[in-house]
Amino acid sequence: MKEAIGGVSIFQIAVLFLLIFTGVMCLTINHSKAFGVKDEIINILEQETIASYGTVYNYEISDTSINKIVEHLNNAGYRITDKCPSGEWVGYDRNGNIVTNKEAAFCIRATNVHDTYHSDAKDKCKNNNCITTSDDFPSMIYYDVVLFYQLDIPFISDVMNFRLYGSTKVLFG
Repeated sequence: MKEAIGGVSIFQIAVLFLLIFTGVMCLTINHSKAFGVKDEIINILEQETIASYGTVYNYEISDTSINKIVEHLNNAGYRITDKCPSGEWVGYDRNGNIVTNKEAAFCIRATNVHDTYHSDAKDKCKNNNCITTSDDFPSMIYYDVVLFYQLDIPFISDVMNFRLYGSTKVLFG
């Protein structure tokens, strides 16, 4: 009887390690898939923004860009959704529709660097020692992207959701 109890305990420990190993493998696979999708979204945003040179002040992403992103999401088999971070993030579902207060497949935020640089320069120039105008700086914008991945253990389902952040380079107009 003593060996039977020891055999059951060792079997439980083996199953526990198998579940932990499977969870780590699933997390690694989900992270690498989300990382690849994030990189492709950043490439699409950079290429489309550079192609539409002169419309950098337009914060909205073109339908062409959204369609390319959605096509890539479907081809990569990306299916994870979560809520966007608080702030000025715009969430999109897997069909490219803007979602608010719902589960989004990816989130994008545009930041106008031009206005930030202009206000910083204005703050540094006190007592009219230097004068800057908005035309002194080129129009600059960059996009932040958030995708999600999860710890998905078989038979237990998703345990935790994680966010993966990325940014485009600063795009000049």
